[in-house]
Amino acid sequence: PEKQNAAAQPQIVYVTNQFHWSELESDDYRKYIANLRAVGCPENTIKDIILTDVMKLFAARRGQSAHNGREFKFWETDEKRKLNTRQLEEQEKQLAAIDKELPSVLRDLLGINYQRELGKYFVDANDDERRLNFVPAEKREQLLALREKIEGMRERILEAANGNPSAADLEALRKIEEEQKAGLKTILSDTEVAEFELRMSPVADRLRAELIGFNPSEEEFLRFFELQNAVEENFAFANPNDPDVIREKTAMQKDIEQEIGRQLGVARYAEYERAKNPDFRDTCVFTEVYGLPQSTARTLFEIKQIAEAEKANLMRNATLSEYDRWETMRSFQAEIETSLQQTLGAKTFSAYNESAGKWIQNLR
Repeated sequence: PEKQNAAAQPQIVYVTNQFHWSELESDDYRKYIANLRAVGCPENTIKDIILTDVMKLFAARRGQSAHNGREFKFWETDEKRKLNTRQLEEQEKQLAAIDKELPSVLRDLLGINYQRELGKYFVDANDDERRLNFVPAEKREQLLALREKIEGMRERILEAANGNPSAADLEALRKIEEEQKAGLKTILSDTEVAEFELRMSPVADRLRAELIGFNPSEEEFLRFFELQNAVEENFAFANPNDPDVIREKTAMQKDIEQEIGRQLGVARYAEYERAKNPDFRDTCVFTEVYGLPQSTARTLFEIKQIAEAEKANLMRNATLSEYDRWETMRSFQAEIETSLQQTLGAKTFSAYNESAGKWIQNLR
């Protein structure tokens, strides 16, 4: 009986999980990532781990080219460790190669866009969320995954082409575009696809940058997008270096500008044309940042145009000596500065003078 009771007692088994990080780490990043996934590490955590590790590695490589290799001696002054001309040239080559390689490595390992990922730490992590807030979170995740996949495929082809895509490269890019369109249709309705293009496409982004100061209505923006998108689609997979392609695209763009002029009318088209001027756009950005009325941007731009026209007239005036020309321009510049200070106030004028108003110093 005693033996039977002893046999009936349950056996206690101790299971230990003496896990150590070294079991996962590997010099091969692909194996490292596979190990992390095998133990159920979340994808975002994997991305953070690998991204940090790769960035440290490339930072070390950049640092190796930042000095001339001289042993540090505390009594030597700084110039002794400066790079000479030959070393500086070599450094530029090395840094350019590193900066070109890093985005490719991160795309290959993690399927991420380096610049966009970096922007999340320094600029804004939620831009995609705001742009895609017209669809549920589940669809957003699918759209972002599709974007990363398509971008990676495009980048590999373009990097290999080195700015001169072959006919085969262009055909491959066309197929990738078709795959993207098909992928969008599996995620979104036709109406949502159209909205997606207006929010995410390079054409729409370019328009938002080029129309600063024009303040397009929703209807106007839709018309511009439709016209400009037609150009891009028509020449998307044509050789950009082909003279015939360049000529045809230029002609088509000219026709579009004429159509825009016809639709807008004379007064509105003049505003559209003014928005093409980079100086005007910079002025509009400045007035927006400093909370000034939109009319202030127009006033500042008009003052700039008048001032530069006056300078051109003065330079053409052969009856003036160099000294008289300089003195006249100096007085005119002082008048401009006084006028702008009265318009903007001393503090805002100082900020303007250091940014969009640098033209003032160029008058002389």
